Amino acid sequence: MTVASNLLTFFALAITLLLVWRRSWPGRLRLFVAQSVLLALLAAVVGMLAGKRELVVVALVFLALKGWIIPRVLARMASGTPARSGVAPGQSSGIALLAAGTLVVAAYVIILPVTASATLPTADAIPLAFAMALIGLFVCVTGRDVLGHVLGFLVFENGIFGLAVLATYGLPGLVEAGVFLDVLVIVLLLEGVVMQIRQEHDSLALDRLRELRE
Repeated sequence: MTVASNLLTFFALAITLLLVWRRSWPGRLRLFVAQSVLLALLAAVVGMLAGKRELVVVALVFLALKGWIIPRVLARMASGTPARSGVAPGQSSGIALLAAGTLVVAAYVIILPVTASATLPTADAIPLAFAMALIGLFVCVTGRDVLGHVLGFLVFENGIFGLAVLATYGLPGLVEAGVFLDVLVIVLLLEGVVMQIRQEHDSLALDRLRELRE
């Protein structure tokens, strides 16, 4: 279980770093789907090896929600948006990637003392999941448009999901169902907000929206 959880979480973190580096919206969306698939596989593997069938069910629900339903909603949000929307002129993806790498180091520094004495077979992968959550928060805060904020929130939530799976072998199924429903409702509400903003201002770039406000 240790090797499997470490590898799956490592690859999910690598995809998260690629998501920070990638600037085109379709590419970022595909990377989000790939990250979600890996995390669903992580939950399924942990569930099977730990003998918790409910976690396998959670993995299937997570895969359907984050691998198919939400990406379709995000694609509708981005319809009519330039492929590289929200990227400011001269903005360097290298700087953003360097900041994300710093967050990975920070995650290890913060979490490693906690996991050093842990007896869970998945303890070694916990700092990687925590790093995913931090990077998702970073993407959410530094997004140049509304879509970037939405995507950052979803990546952050993915990191929290991975952290919960690794640290607790999954929350009770009812709690997970409630979380998934909340995330879906939030994304659907955000879709309505995004469509309203585009209809009224014909732009999702934050700089442009600030200019209109002033």
